[in-house]
Amino acid sequence: MIVDGRKISKRILDEAKDKIGKSGKKLRLAAVLVGDNPELKKFVELKRKAAEDTGIEFRIYEFPEDISSNQLREELNKIAKVKTTHGVIIELPLPGHLNTQYLLNTIPEEKDVDVLSEKSQGKFFTGRSKVLPPSVEAVKQIFGEYNINPKGKTAAVFGYGLLVGKLVSHWLIQQGATVSVVTEHTKDPIRYSLFADLIISGVGRPNLITANMVKDSAIVIDFGRDVDFDAVSKKAGYITPPLGGVGPIVVAAVLKNLVELNL
Repeated sequence: MIVDGRKISKRILDEAKDKIGKSGKKLRLAAVLVGDNPELKKFVELKRKAAEDTGIEFRIYEFPEDISSNQLREELNKIAKVKTTHGVIIELPLPGHLNTQYLLNTIPEEKDVDVLSEKSQGKFFTGRSKVLPPSVEAVKQIFGEYNINPKGKTAAVFGYGLLVGKLVSHWLIQQGATVSVVTEHTKDPIRYSLFADLIISGVGRPNLITANMVKDSAIVIDFGRDVDFDAVSKKAGYITPPLGGVGPIVVAAVLKNLVELNL
């Protein structure tokens, strides 16, 4: 079955809109965009549209690619201190010369809708976070929609990045799954993926996961467009498509977090 990310996203956003309407509070989300990456710009626009449709003001702050970490940190501090701004996101990846974690750490916990500062991550990893990182929330929402219980299942998580692999693998273990993390250094990844009930991928390498690496009826959630969708969809029990899959759910999860942290 193909996972309907747009349907799940609409449900999350409708609930958020309802909460905002009942509260009568005006919420604003600030997005920080560095450089001229067309893919990131596209993703920011998707967030802007979803936010505005939900009744959330969305403000984009753009900075040149050659800005230094210290300069950007100063600007982030100014943005975060605005009382009428309720959430701040930094679009990732940042240009290579910037210190990503140093910059993410400028976002105050109560405005960290992506759950990416060290303080916010610390709370997540110790089970004290009020909200889940958007990638984790997306997986949770998919499981909820299709009555999938990860407890007792085997999982192969491709990639151990900040946005997906690190966070999702931790959450799956907490839910009672047995998790193998596959990185670029893993020899023979098929040994892990072929026996996995759940495959989660967030690498960003097209056709990394092919049909011969996936068992029949596996649940495949693809954050990085890593899966050979046409071939793998013939075997998978559930699979997210390249368009209308996890993307809209992640966007909705960001806005859900904004609401949860402020209302």
